[in-house]
Amino acid sequence: MVFYFGVLGLYIILGIIINFSFENKAARLFQSLSMIVILGGLSAARAVSVGADTQLYNNLYSLDFEAGDWQSSKYPLYSLYTYCLHFISSNPQIIIAMNSLIIVTLVAITIYSYSENVFLSNILYVTLYFFFNSMNISRQFLAIGILLVATVYLNKNKIWLFWILYIVACLVHSTALVGIVFFVIHVIHWNKTRFILSGALGIVLLIFYKIILNLFIVLFPAYSMYSIGTSDTHVETLSSQSNGGTLLVTIFYLLFICIATLCKVRFQDENREKRFAFLTVVMIIAVVFGIVFYKNILMTRVILYLSIFSIVYISEVIDLFILNIDTTSVNRWCTRFLVVCGVIAITCVPLYVQLNKNLSDVIPYVSFVAR
Repeated sequence: MVFYFGVLGLYIILGIIINFSFENKAARLFQSLSMIVILGGLSAARAVSVGADTQLYNNLYSLDFEAGDWQSSKYPLYSLYTYCLHFISSNPQIIIAMNSLIIVTLVAITIYSYSENVFLSNILYVTLYFFFNSMNISRQFLAIGILLVATVYLNKNKIWLFWILYIVACLVHSTALVGIVFFVIHVIHWNKTRFILSGALGIVLLIFYKIILNLFIVLFPAYSMYSIGTSDTHVETLSSQSNGGTLLVTIFYLLFICIATLCKVRFQDENREKRFAFLTVVMIIAVVFGIVFYKNILMTRVILYLSIFSIVYISEVIDLFILNIDTTSVNRWCTRFLVVCGVIAITCVPLYVQLNKNLSDVIPYVSFVAR
């Protein structure tokens, strides 16, 4: 645990140096590159003992190639991808390295596209435990990363690119089907009436959620192990070991939604306003489902596709909050600095708790070189 906090501390120092050394656009780019190099490198260099499912992915890497029949796989695109990697190297470490670098790069691209405070969003990716979960359920995080980038194109009205990436994500991990929600949110022109109607629809879905869940299990029986209570499984997830921690984090997200509701949207960029509306709706859905289903493993994993947007939403809400404060530019800078420091400090608390419980089996960190 000390190792991870040490790396996080050094990363924060580097981020501060970058922010003070470069203009905004260049600083954002260097922040993104530093994230890919440091976090991507850290995850890529880990041994099979780091991450509950890492050994499983390594075993499948060899078995899929030996079988030679990737077309019949339940996740054909991922199997084809691993099959092709064998022509580069038969060493299973390559699947750990490639998955890690691709995931972090996709997340970095999304943060750069959505967030004006790339530094804070990068830190939140770590402190809100998404980075550590990616060391465990890496195939799902590949799908999550692909869908994140798909929403970037969606918000640029490049609909055909969204659908291509959506299909790709579904062929990597079937839970990516939830990504259809992003398209629905995008095409709706949101107003108070539609917010109320969507809330009513959400209540209806919650009432019939067991029927929907059972239908999903019928279509994808491989996920039946996740549909039962968390205490009866041996699956390492945020919900199964945090003893209510997931619910507390969800309430933390709710706090920022409330702040955004109380603030007047004063972004000068119209596209940024539209993106912010999109992010707000996504986070509302994530919070509602996070509160209702925090004990259900399958739903917790599905909600990851939504809750990961918190890493950009929180930074945008802070910017919105600062814009609503009528102060001088100097005081705004000081306020932003204090708020950002406070958010990082607060999110380090659940990070400590989750690392202390060793969620996703990421402790101790061991490099494949030292294995």
